[in-house]
Amino acid sequence: MSPGWLKLCGCLAFTDSPAVPLLPHFLQSHAIASASASSSAAGSSDDWSGWHLGRRRYAVWVLEIHALGPGKGEAVRRACAQARQALAAALVPRYERQLHVTLATAGFLDGDAALPDAYGAAELSRDLHALQDLPATPLQLEFGGWGSFEMAPYLQVRDRSQGGPTLGMLHGALRPARPGLALTEALRPYVPHVTLGAWNAAWPRAQVLQWISGLPVLEHWQAAVGEIALVSYAADALHGPLTCHARYDLRGRRLQWRERPGWA
Repeated sequence: MSPGWLKLCGCLAFTDSPAVPLLPHFLQSHAIASASASSSAAGSSDDWSGWHLGRRRYAVWVLEIHALGPGKGEAVRRACAQARQALAAALVPRYERQLHVTLATAGFLDGDAALPDAYGAAELSRDLHALQDLPATPLQLEFGGWGSFEMAPYLQVRDRSQGGPTLGMLHGALRPARPGLALTEALRPYVPHVTLGAWNAAWPRAQVLQWISGLPVLEHWQAAVGEIALVSYAADALHGPLTCHARYDLRGRRLQWRERPGWA
């Protein structure tokens, strides 16, 4: 698969970078019906045993939409729901993942700590130390505008910070130390976004452009966001819901557990 498409400066632009392997988390989270011969649009097949190796929960650092506050959070949810409804015929039918902005992958919360992608107390400690080195102020973000990757349409998110932390800074701080586990790579830069769902087929670019261009023009919402979250999803099911394990206060530099993994 090619790296995908980015919507920039109000128009849908197509990247021409050389094809590079999509990482397991991105594939699992955005998988289309044709991603593999045995996966289904309904998302019921487990095509990922070579990745999860029997482990159940894969963790990711995210920004939850509720952190925008009730007014702006509800406005973003409503706009995304309207866009999903407009695109419904081209999206997988069961997409249960709550709206969020992915910051960085973490790893598997359960299983043998010696296996690849394991995430335990030592990895969390590293992440918390990295977060504490960032400015202790909220993110300043703007939500608005539509775009699409090859596998999924999304709502655009932009940094509007002047001197405070940015999504790019958080991504860089939380990115796994081993390059093979990173969410992004040199040929695929970090693009903050809110995924609307996953396409149900490998639709032609012209068709995707027509659909995205036909979505309602949005008001742009600006919000100060003071917390991020460590969440996880079932590694053997496509597009499943997120479970929040902990939230991190960017101003107070404190982690508050909500649902502890076995090692915490």
